[in-house]
Amino acid sequence: MGEAIGWVIVLAVVALMIWAFARASTRQRHRTAAEYERDIVGARESMLRAGMLELDKFVGEAKGKRAAVEYLKDEQQGQTKSGGKGDEAERTHSEDKP
Repeated sequence: MGEAIGWVIVLAVVALMIWAFARASTRQRHRTAAEYERDIVGARESMLRAGMLELDKFVGEAKGKRAAVEYLKDEQQGQTKSGGKGDEAERTHSEDKP
């Protein structure tokens, strides 16, 4: 019985997908020129946005790695701030005061 319910659900999902594609196709065939132009502009922007997001995944990752390497180099040279508030007091403490 459970297997039959599973198959019914799968067939219903497939039927809904076919119906959605048919409805989208019908809508595209019966649209006006203004709707067509709006769809073209929307598709172009969404494809451009998707392409830029994918490109940013590769470029952004490289920037992050480069920043991490630079930070590690700075840390080895002692150029990064490390330690707690007590370290700041020692650095700014004047030796003239008793």
